[in-house]
Amino acid sequence: MRKPKVLILTANYGNGHLQVAHTLYERFLLHDRADVSVRNIYQETNPRLNEWTRKLYLKSFTKSGKYLYRLFYYSSQEIIKRQNILLFPYGYSTLNKVIAEEQPDVIINTYPSYAVEYFSQKTNKMIPAYTVMTDYCLHHAWIQPSIEKYYVATGELQRKLVNIGVDKRKIAVTGIPVGKQFEDRLSRLTLLNKYQLNPSLKTVLIVAGAYGVSKEIKQICEKLQKNVNLQILVVCGKNEQLFHQLQEKYQEGHNIRLFKYVTNMAELLTMATCVITKPGGIILSEAVAKNVPVVLLGATPGQERENALFFLRNGAALFCEKPGQIVEETEKLLQDDKRLMKMSSSLEKIRVPRATETIIDDILDSYFWKTKQATH
Repeated sequence: MRKPKVLILTANYGNGHLQVAHTLYERFLLHDRADVSVRNIYQETNPRLNEWTRKLYLKSFTKSGKYLYRLFYYSSQEIIKRQNILLFPYGYSTLNKVIAEEQPDVIINTYPSYAVEYFSQKTNKMIPAYTVMTDYCLHHAWIQPSIEKYYVATGELQRKLVNIGVDKRKIAVTGIPVGKQFEDRLSRLTLLNKYQLNPSLKTVLIVAGAYGVSKEIKQICEKLQKNVNLQILVVCGKNEQLFHQLQEKYQEGHNIRLFKYVTNMAELLTMATCVITKPGGIILSEAVAKNVPVVLLGATPGQERENALFFLRNGAALFCEKPGQIVEETEKLLQDDKRLMKMSSSLEKIRVPRATETIIDDILDSYFWKTKQATH
């Protein structure tokens, strides 16, 4: 039996959708059970518009941008919920060309888009489509009638989908896919030696996000570095300016280690006693995989805030709405080993192991079963 062709659709609004798409892509290649490609139909439809809207998304982290993004996120949620439609199937013509070019047997969505649904209705071609949701909250843009199956982070999300009429058999609680390195067992002591860190000190990992948009990072570093009982790892992402500003300020002799964009997040999380981060779906999933208590920076309204509230409700994170609270709450947490253990226990309850493997196995099993049925 020939290998199926899998088309993974993604978008570069934030880094999470891309990360999930490439995690799935790499795992498909590892097992060599399918021919697979990743396409960003928004970028291919109009590169300039895509870049402009991507920059607009990054503006949502600013004070004025937060208001506009809140308005967009929650108003679009209500429109879709009431009318059961998306505003328009942007990217449909590009998707049509991509499908003609790729000839996929299976489509996997890692970003909510109505283009696939519209393609099915317009052409009457029923290519099995699956959706991997990349946050811990529900936006109705993900929900489309033709989706074969939804892969979600938690039982709570499954219940929400069932409550709005999605068949429970079409929902699998798998967790959010993270890279293979997050599933490997790593030795903390070995890594502390590798990075020349002090094993007797507690380690705070600060993650500014892929694009390093957290302006509070400099203030947090300034206050935390005064605590001689801590060592601090700072990931600046793609924000070169933030990296160089911190590098200039904290040179030899300080208890701060700086990184740009990293591919060794699994190692950094293994060494961390806690992580300070924005509540993006992927960094939260990585912290869950490595069982690292989370201190959340003030979240952008929308999926970030909803993610933060989920982790707060489940006792798996501290959520500090005001930047001034971060350092005080972090230091209190690090002095309370019982509280750290309790948060670790809460993270373990959220964790669903082997998300990537489970999703790939389920999709391919479904494909091969349908192919077998069709030949009999």
